[in-house]
Amino acid sequence: MGQTRITIRPLRLDDGSNIYELMHMPNVLWGTSLLPSTSVDAWRKTVEGWVYDERMHVFVAEVQGKVAGIISVHVGVGRESHVGDIAMAVHDKFQGQGIGKMLLLTVIDLADNWLNLVRLELDVYTDNEPAIHVYKHFDFEIEGRKRLDAFRGGRYIDSYIMARLHHEHHPGEEQRAGTAEEAASPNAGDYVEMLTRVSEAPAPPSVGRQEEQKTQ
Repeated sequence: MGQTRITIRPLRLDDGSNIYELMHMPNVLWGTSLLPSTSVDAWRKTVEGWVYDERMHVFVAEVQGKVAGIISVHVGVGRESHVGDIAMAVHDKFQGQGIGKMLLLTVIDLADNWLNLVRLELDVYTDNEPAIHVYKHFDFEIEGRKRLDAFRGGRYIDSYIMARLHHEHHPGEEQRAGTAEEAASPNAGDYVEMLTRVSEAPAPPSVGRQEEQKTQ
């Protein structure tokens, strides 16, 4: 049996309905600050804002014509133009299949080799252990804890601030010895045969702003 083909491509305007479905999955709602009452029309407007925002870079993972995951990196301005803020979500039915790792590889490549970003940062709830584990594999480190950061399931939940620094700006990164766990972690080569990039035409000028999201 052949492998399932996973295509990583830029977000498109017609992805609104698929993004609505993804963001309303129970596990996705539990791991983000989204509300279950957000309408499909609202999500279509949000997607349109993302597509036309030149500081917002959004990729989706597509499996058999269905959006199985999404990741965004929002580039800062002014003295924070070297910083990218990441948010990611994977459809409940496709979790545990390496899609999150493929999406992270995509934005890390974009940040390091195209946008020249020095710092990638994200927020993640402290009880989202699978997501935290994946982020650590890609050199994200916990920098702090935001107490009572969001209200979820009838109570307040804390979140971690995690960040990854480009190796050229990370003290001692070049000399850091790899552990057995790091040696077993994924790298770009593991996904060469599965990952297909789809080029898109440049987006028109920005006409909107995106909604802020928590990271799953």
